[in-house]
Amino acid sequence: MSARSGPAYDYVMLAEAADRQRLANLYAVVVECSIPRPTKGTDMVSNLRLVDPSTATNPQFPDGFEMLAFSAQQHHLPTLRRSGDIIRLHRVTVTQYNGKPQLIAKIHKAKECSFCLFDGQLQGSNTPYQTSSETYTLEGRDPGILTALRNFGRLLNSSNLGGATAYMKRIKDIRAGAFFDVICQVLCINDEHLDAPVMFVWDGTDALPLPLTVDQLEATAGDTLSEGVQPDPAWLAARRQAMRVHGRNVVADLPVLGTALPVIVTQPSHADRQGKGPLQLPSVGKWVKLRNVKAWVVAGQLQGRYLPNSKWAPCDADEGALAEDAHRRQVNNVAGWAPGESQQWLATTHQTQPFTSLRSLQIQAGTGRPHKDRCLVNVLRFLPADVQDLCHTRAQLGLPHTDDTKGDWVYLIKLHLQDATGEVDAALFDRDADEFFQGYPARDYSIETENGDPSEACTALQQKMDALLGLHNARDGGVWMDCCIKTYFTDRDRPLDTCQFRLFGTRLR
Repeated sequence: MSARSGPAYDYVMLAEAADRQRLANLYAVVVECSIPRPTKGTDMVSNLRLVDPSTATNPQFPDGFEMLAFSAQQHHLPTLRRSGDIIRLHRVTVTQYNGKPQLIAKIHKAKECSFCLFDGQLQGSNTPYQTSSETYTLEGRDPGILTALRNFGRLLNSSNLGGATAYMKRIKDIRAGAFFDVICQVLCINDEHLDAPVMFVWDGTDALPLPLTVDQLEATAGDTLSEGVQPDPAWLAARRQAMRVHGRNVVADLPVLGTALPVIVTQPSHADRQGKGPLQLPSVGKWVKLRNVKAWVVAGQLQGRYLPNSKWAPCDADEGALAEDAHRRQVNNVAGWAPGESQQWLATTHQTQPFTSLRSLQIQAGTGRPHKDRCLVNVLRFLPADVQDLCHTRAQLGLPHTDDTKGDWVYLIKLHLQDATGEVDAALFDRDADEFFQGYPARDYSIETENGDPSEACTALQQKMDALLGLHNARDGGVWMDCCIKTYFTDRDRPLDTCQFRLFGTRLR
């Protein structure tokens, strides 16, 4: 460092820089700094969002200014310690993009932009913790500017420091087809598909449940690719994504409520990487801001697509989301989209014990201990899919007979259940099924009428199953049922491989 002699730098506020449309020198508070990502050229790029007193009350700049920082070497780009730190920029280029001012910083090129990063806390040092060059200068007025911006930073609330934009959403508010930003915690990373790893992210809210028939992947399945064009790896990996709750790359203290939204990451092509390596992903357990992510639906599951122009930045934990999650657990609100009145639930257990989320069931399965739980769920599908095949004779299943009748019938159904936290397959069998379909005991429902139509009982059972799937229900969030689920194991020494779920003590209305 050295003291500067000669003419002082002419520093301007951000709003004034917008009017200049040329090179500018300025100080600003950094509310967000994305992780560097490769461009189509030889550079890496980071996105920063800057504010100062001139943007705080100016309706023209509600989100502050965006700055793109370019450098051939990733370590030359700004690396922010925390939101609210201060950056000093010399010779940053002021441009316009989509009618908004934008700053361009080309780092580590002769006579191009240079920067210094300072601690933004009140008692922070006036010595920068990162600089773009080995030498830098400080003038006599620099400490005063830093103090003023530190005092300004104290006035910024968590929304300002979170880099809030018009695209910022909670997971519960994300809808298919739209681009969104979200502040979230990374719960798990599945890297089985190296070209399209999946991040599961959480903000404590529940994604809107949709039926399996809602599928944007099928809508594009017939699209043809031009000769020589490779399919998008994210498209190839697209399917309903189930987050594992045990094993590696899973946060140690998994929240038991709230959707783990799968975000499929499209890695830069090998040509775009040019020796830069794959996109850096956040660490499991960290809180991040995801920007410009595309929402789509695969087989009824809301997913995010992290595209080449998407970006992420580390951020502080969302204390509001954590407080909301704690409240939900306290009041046992396991399903944010379920009707509030139990009379509107399609099935009932007449139980008073608290609800358990399906994620909790899966976590508990690792213990190998059988248990019984009460859950609030959607039914996605059932097997066999034809109601005429839901019942079998005991002889067909190799079961002992309960009396002298050789043809006694039993239900054997697999229900695919979901709530906001996960999915399980649960068996509905024998007397538990008779209780479930009260008034419709197990029988041969394939018997037709004389004219070949399904029997009246079969038609009534079909209507019950259609209602269970919510086929004729227009309510957002679909239909829900209160049910009891028994967890058991065929080999308790291998609990995760042999865990089974079975419905009991539940009746359709």
